[in-house]
Amino acid sequence: MNIGGILLKTVGRAETRLDRWKLKRRIRKGKLGDVIIFPYRGYGNHKELTIMGRVMENSGLAKPNVHDSTWTNIKAMARRYMSREIPFVHVKAKFQEQEKNLEVNDEGYFRLRMAFPQPPPDDRLWHKVEFKLLDKLTEGQKEIKAKGEVMIPDSKSDFGVISDIDDTILISKTTSRIEIIRMALVNNATTRMPFHGVAAFYNALQKGGNGKSHNPVFYVSSSPWNMYDMLEDFFALNNIPKGPILLRDIGISETKFIKEKHASHKLDKIRRILSFYPDLKFILLGDSGQHDPEIYQTVVHEFPGRVLSVYIRDVTNPVRKEAVKKIAMDMAGRGVDLVIKDDTVDAASHAESKGYISEGSSEKIKAERAKDL
Repeated sequence: MNIGGILLKTVGRAETRLDRWKLKRRIRKGKLGDVIIFPYRGYGNHKELTIMGRVMENSGLAKPNVHDSTWTNIKAMARRYMSREIPFVHVKAKFQEQEKNLEVNDEGYFRLRMAFPQPPPDDRLWHKVEFKLLDKLTEGQKEIKAKGEVMIPDSKSDFGVISDIDDTILISKTTSRIEIIRMALVNNATTRMPFHGVAAFYNALQKGGNGKSHNPVFYVSSSPWNMYDMLEDFFALNNIPKGPILLRDIGISETKFIKEKHASHKLDKIRRILSFYPDLKFILLGDSGQHDPEIYQTVVHEFPGRVLSVYIRDVTNPVRKEAVKKIAMDMAGRGVDLVIKDDTVDAASHAESKGYISEGSSEKIKAERAKDL
């Protein structure tokens, strides 16, 4: 093992010991706050499900308000990143009549993957998973429970949708580090802006070509899990279809300085989704600002015949646009359209021509775009 590897292992182990000590100290001094189980949305098929969550102290974040001041938003963002995890405790998960005990990791995260003998009811997309904390941390502790949700596509699903978030749905200006930090700090879910017409387009994709489908929508982003609550609120406030939001762990491990790198994280999540639904084809959406075109090109190569079309929002300079055009030519040779678009209506027109959304949807999306403007 090289010096860097030894250093990472040493730092990782030291952080683990420190986490254990800090938790015991907070408990001993009576300073442990309200403990919660925070499940993230998961997904499943007719045989098994997967869902993540975190055990942590309640940060006490209030629901965002359009009138919140810049200072209020900055304090809320600081609370997200200074969250206190509860490491190495145990959680019981229950779905239908199946139960499974889990141990959370050093940062309070847990991941459940559970098989079930009988397919869940086919009358809805979303199904409940129950969680219960098994450890007694303080005297007089009440039961700590939570309910999570998993999305299980039904027989009415024609295809799946996998979308990036920043600069694809949410205006983030990821090509400027200073601007992305400023926007994240001074805004909240009520004041962050989606691209015009995005909600109408994604809702049309979810309903499919006949307007009656239940197509699953997945969101994959390089933002850290600390941003989950803000994104969940943002989607709900802007009527963007509900779906699993798969984010990134940026903590230190014993082998990596950042546990999940940007490109490898997104590619890994997409691979898992396509492997989880081997009979479902997918539409991919992203932007040209980072590495979405290259990531999606890899997916097209690795999963031949599984990608219907790729939509890339153009947010960069002409040089980058030319590079994306070369990727589009490669995809075209494999039977996949890569549409480089300046706005949502361009993508909607192509989607309608392919039958991904119902006839007349692009005109409705154009009207919604005008309303958003």
